[in-house]
Amino acid sequence: MNEADLKAATYEDVTKIVKEVGILPLSSFIPDHPSLESMTTHEQWHTGLENDPWLWRDRLPSDGLAAYGRFFAKKPLLISADLFPLVKNLLEDPYSVEERYEDGLLPKSAVELFQAVEANEGIDVKALRTVTGMKAKESKSEFDRALIELQSKTDIVIAGISERLTANGTKNGWNSTCYMTALHWMELHGLAVNSIPTPEAKNQFRAYIQERYSSRAVQYLGKIFKL
Repeated sequence: MNEADLKAATYEDVTKIVKEVGILPLSSFIPDHPSLESMTTHEQWHTGLENDPWLWRDRLPSDGLAAYGRFFAKKPLLISADLFPLVKNLLEDPYSVEERYEDGLLPKSAVELFQAVEANEGIDVKALRTVTGMKAKESKSEFDRALIELQSKTDIVIAGISERLTANGTKNGWNSTCYMTALHWMELHGLAVNSIPTPEAKNQFRAYIQERYSSRAVQYLGKIFKL
């Protein structure tokens, strides 16, 4: 895969690329590996037009083509629908959110946040902060940390965006990020859970990245996934 040859001028381009590369970060933080940033032009971003990659990042999970979230390195990335069940198998914790809290591995805020998402699949971030009682400015860092922690174990994913509307239905302000549990997102888009034993899952993932990625990207991901 030649990173320089990958260019995305349209949404159709990026749907093909994400299926081909499997893991597509928004920014170029994986060594010698394509990103949404590297395959688009600066002029495309934040225009609100159809070829705006900022909109693609939300449309891909909404269309069921890629899972979206901060799954590792605390960086936002897209993982193709084909690959996500295997990645989830490797990143997820065998214990539930509640069990991890009981073992002191998760703060209470993360449990409350997960339970709120689970009870309100597709909830937008503004409503989520309200429901969890973390609407205050001083709660933002705790809220953000809990969100990242839950995404890093693939408990939740970013499911797309909701438009902020006035009472009469007119768009007002920036769109709001929506969250749902990863299992609900998978079920919604017909993706089966991958539950093969960890050694076999690691072998499959290792073979996948060695076949497609540069040696530096393979080395980097090997450390992330403990291959």
